[in-house]
Amino acid sequence: ASGFEQGDAEYEFVELYNNSSGNVNLTGWNFSATNIDFTFEEFTLEAGEYIVLSRSPETYEGSIGHGGTSLLNNGDTLVLSDSNVVVDAVTYSDGFQGDDDAWPQGADAEGSTLELINPDFDNALAESWQASYVIPGGTPGYENSTPPEDIFGCTDADACNYNSDANVDDDSCEYAEEN
Repeated sequence: ASGFEQGDAEYEFVELYNNSSGNVNLTGWNFSATNIDFTFEEFTLEAGEYIVLSRSPETYEGSIGHGGTSLLNNGDTLVLSDSNVVVDAVTYSDGFQGDDDAWPQGADAEGSTLELINPDFDNALAESWQASYVIPGGTPGYENSTPPEDIFGCTDADACNYNSDANVDDDSCEYAEEN
């Protein structure tokens, strides 16, 4: 966030999504991490809906303040439980914890967030996650991002036919000294 003149404290969040066909009463459920211990008061998460738990709820309209401090930047374990029964848990990493760390590195202080590619994927697997394509800040409270569509063209800003919309270079660049 700092590269976009934002502070981590204001923009930290965890998003929960109900991918079931029925409403889930979260009253009394607990969400925890190293620096977070939050218990839901009366709250129902409707089918197909999201709730954002944030460090600074004024940043995200409709979010709930979790009352904790920061998520750990190099990895942590997030646990959602109902009456001390673990409903879901994920242990994430920043992608920089050794050669075998398969977690996306782009979500580590590069303005992107870590997001589950598909809500039906196993969130315990690193390959089920991606760095958000919406930079900065991700998509809190909304469907996660998807890779941009390929737009072919000249991506060299020094070329005469530079295409600012192109995201895939097609070797079509022309330069003044060549013409």
